[in-house]
Amino acid sequence: MIFDKPTHIDLLDAVSYFLKEKIQGEVPPHLAFKLRIVENVLNIVKREIIDGEILSEEIYEDLRKLLDSDSASINDLAELISNGHIDLENDDLKRLLVKLSINKMKIDNPNYSTLKKLVE
Repeated sequence: MIFDKPTHIDLLDAVSYFLKEKIQGEVPPHLAFKLRIVENVLNIVKREIIDGEILSEEIYEDLRKLLDSDSASINDLAELISNGHIDLENDDLKRLLVKLSINKMKIDNPNYSTLKKLVE
């Protein structure tokens, strides 16, 4: 990449730090809560930039195997489930759905207690 410092991750970290350390203590509680929401959004974006592609590819690899198609998508899977063309008792489907949920939680909030239990 032609861009050096600061990276997009560095910039997200700087904004997050500024909001949390410099601003949050200086605003009324209702605005501090809103700042925490903004900080959470920034952290989701950061995790998605760092890990999103790898976590998505893991799912698409399993999805392609399950549906035996190089162009399989989540929408294709949803349609097959909706139309009853894939058995909900299928062990590969169950593993895929659990993995999909885990990977989404890793981006959304890796501190979920449920996620910690699932990955143990």
